[in-house]
Amino acid sequence: MNMIRTSFKCDNNIICIDEDISKNTITIDGIDYFAYYIDPEFKKNKGANSYVFALYQAQSFIDYESSFPDRVIKISNKKDYASAPSKSNRRFYREINALNKCKQYHVANVITIYFSSQLSCIGKNRNGKEVAFYFPFYIMDYATSDLKNYLENNQITYAERINLCLQIAEGLKGLNDLGCYHRDLKPDNILMFDNIWKIGDLGLIAFRDEDELYDKKNEFIGPKGWLSPEAMNKYLSYDDSEYKFDCKIDHQSDIFQLGKIFWYILQGNVPIGGISRSDFFDRRDEVYSLLKYMLNHSKKQRPLTIDYVINNLKRIIQKYSL
Repeated sequence: MNMIRTSFKCDNNIICIDEDISKNTITIDGIDYFAYYIDPEFKKNKGANSYVFALYQAQSFIDYESSFPDRVIKISNKKDYASAPSKSNRRFYREINALNKCKQYHVANVITIYFSSQLSCIGKNRNGKEVAFYFPFYIMDYATSDLKNYLENNQITYAERINLCLQIAEGLKGLNDLGCYHRDLKPDNILMFDNIWKIGDLGLIAFRDEDELYDKKNEFIGPKGWLSPEAMNKYLSYDDSEYKFDCKIDHQSDIFQLGKIFWYILQGNVPIGGISRSDFFDRRDEVYSLLKYMLNHSKKQRPLTIDYVINNLKRIIQKYSL
């Protein structure tokens, strides 16, 4: 693993960048970049388990209004050992592994990873001595929008909405075909790149054939408001209960979350609890039937594979000439 040296600072285990963008340098594959906040006015860079910064090519950078980010860097907020992964970063490396598989098998509707390694930041240890701290990271393209912002700020046709659903479903199929469960599908993680929609943020990815998922007992797995019933059961259930709940979060859990996203795309709100035909304003019964099937609270009553969802979307597109 090649160590990438940066000018970033580490203060109390928190990665900090300078207000002066020219001081936030990092070199990847011989190209010099300046790192800064995704939104310079908002200056938010920290997710639940990572930092995300925009990367501008230093050679062509003028200012924020004139320059467009070239790449994005996602950095774990957990430290590694020098040139060796730490146990606390197992999920982050699993995300990198999944993205590399998607790239290897040309999965079009999942974000593309370009580079991954460790970077070093300078900070102070407990004795006040300057030392290097190490964090894993990867590089991806800069997204022009996420799903929530796009829907809120654009007038799009019904045909475009159905096509958007299909692209996301194709991305999930790519993951499922590789034996991956996303487990964190929500509008913030659906990203646009040159009018192509892709699934991002694979931080909670799980592999079908791995016994050790790194999940903790009663851990909250998934996005609040978009959880599948089994994910909520995993969070709330206890071992000595007389009932046995299905707490396995798998590809059918992804289908449930995807159904919520479809509903949001087509109607602009999020289904909570049980749904009925009167809740869905679209007059096309085929669309409602598909969503109701995907959003069944029992996994046994949901589609077995994402192929069923994709085939039905294609039939809807063909029937209504969308």
